[in-house]
Amino acid sequence: MEKVGVLVPVYQIIPDEKDQIQQVCLKQAKDKMNLVIFTGGTGLSPRDVTPEALEEILDRRIPGIEEAIRNYGQQRTPYAMLSRSVAGLIGDSLVLGLPGSTNGASESMDAVFPAILHIFKVMEGARHD
Repeated sequence: MEKVGVLVPVYQIIPDEKDQIQQVCLKQAKDKMNLVIFTGGTGLSPRDVTPEALEEILDRRIPGIEEAIRNYGQQRTPYAMLSRSVAGLIGDSLVLGLPGSTNGASESMDAVFPAILHIFKVMEGARHD
């Protein structure tokens, strides 16, 4: 995150529990955090509930970000298609649910940063020039 100039004022480890994921996410959005990233819980095991937790509270999904993450990952490993990464907005907060593996999370961020930061200019009314 530092490579692209993103400060990380809050770093928190929470369990794969739907209600805790939602509570933390909603608190960060309420506190006007511009970007909230969850890593882990996007796979297919019974405990992987991050996508379901986030989908229920997002105001708007951003499928293009999700597609970019999976497309970038698919070029590196055939298992990327199994990821259920999620992206969307809660108010003015961008929320990402990324894979929990070190490589999966890193590659997901490589896929969308720094271009994804343009979203904040667009939300303020900037054009896509």
